Amino acid sequence: MLGEDSNNAETGVHWRAHSRSVSWTDQTAVTRKPPRSLQPLCIRKHSVKEWPSAGSDDLGDWLPPPTPRGSTKGSSNLGSGSGHVFQLRRDKLAFFDKECSKIAEHVYLGSDTVAKNEEVLRQHGITHVLNCVGFVCPEYFKSNFVYKTLWLRDSPSEDITSILYDVFDYFEDVRQQGGRVLVHCCQGVSRSTSLVIAYLMWRENQSFEDAFHLVKNARGITNPNMGFACQLLQCQKRVHAMPPSPSSVLRMYRMAPHSAYDPLHLVPKIVNHPCAHALDSRGAFIVHVPSTLYVWVGKECGTVMCCKARYAAAQVVRYERATGKIVSVVEDEEPEEFWVALSNKEVLVEDEEEVKNVKTMEVDVGVHPRRVEDYDLDFGIFHKALAGGVVPPFSFSNAGSENCLPSKENGWGRLTRKLTTG
Repeated sequence: MLGEDSNNAETGVHWRAHSRSVSWTDQTAVTRKPPRSLQPLCIRKHSVKEWPSAGSDDLGDWLPPPTPRGSTKGSSNLGSGSGHVFQLRRDKLAFFDKECSKIAEHVYLGSDTVAKNEEVLRQHGITHVLNCVGFVCPEYFKSNFVYKTLWLRDSPSEDITSILYDVFDYFEDVRQQGGRVLVHCCQGVSRSTSLVIAYLMWRENQSFEDAFHLVKNARGITNPNMGFACQLLQCQKRVHAMPPSPSSVLRMYRMAPHSAYDPLHLVPKIVNHPCAHALDSRGAFIVHVPSTLYVWVGKECGTVMCCKARYAAAQVVRYERATGKIVSVVEDEEPEEFWVALSNKEVLVEDEEEVKNVKTMEVDVGVHPRRVEDYDLDFGIFHKALAGGVVPPFSFSNAGSENCLPSKENGWGRLTRKLTTG
């Protein structure tokens, strides 16, 4: 489904790729040369202190590793076919690199080349820009357009679900203002297209497959990486499954910075093992059960994070069509129903003895303040940012990595933070 076949309805350009196959039985009739030792796959792992080069996945720079070949003739055929297909892909990328692709009346997709061409933006009536790659692409015309910048790596392990609802807010604000937004990454292949597909899944109530094909028809190089595709499929299953999937019965989120490069942009990140031990006195958490959304606020949690948690809970109601009420809970003042919900057990609240047992199992009595070591880095960069700006707490020597731009809060982020904090 995520192949390279594409049609651009507006330009009428038709791309085709021919493939060749070589039969192993045919090769046996050919005189073979002495076998050569197989070469290892050309895959280089990035070190802990190195990020992928800018747009490496988008650009398709990595050729597939050579496959074992049985004869010179077969080798020649396979090599030329692979090179031909790769050249077609490069030509296709070069074509769409200059295209500002219309997805909906208020949503357009493009590349960095389009993002830094003010004339093209004006021609298409663009008023807003969603930059998915703050590492390498600045806000080129921030005095003329409203920018929102994200810091997303094109890696299957990158979490995009935590920022989706903020992106939806941005798109909806553009629509209500009668504007148009350009969504771009480096080439407009993976990161930007994933966010637009997610938006169509919500806005048009479409499946991932339908939304993908709609975007693919408009921009033929659309190809979310496998991690992004899996996350969107999980979102579809979690929100739209009937009856609700097991993961929909109890979900827990913690408020944390979207990125070390944008530490004041707080987003709800999923907690993989929701329980009382995952709570931290320094932060704010959302506990979502079918009947209620609890916003748990730790004793050491500041106003900014607390307000953002309440705002994120309201986003869950809007975008997941949740029907439960939002209830704010302060540490050490939790109602019994909260511990029952967090235990994910069917317990009658009237049964005081059973509720007491659940609370005893879930809570370490006398352990204050609560601390979760895994959250230390996130809390650290957030509080440094509140104290007056922050530089990511790590440095890179590779100038080509996705880290060349300094950390800063974008205009849209400042505006929404002011609104959420009153």
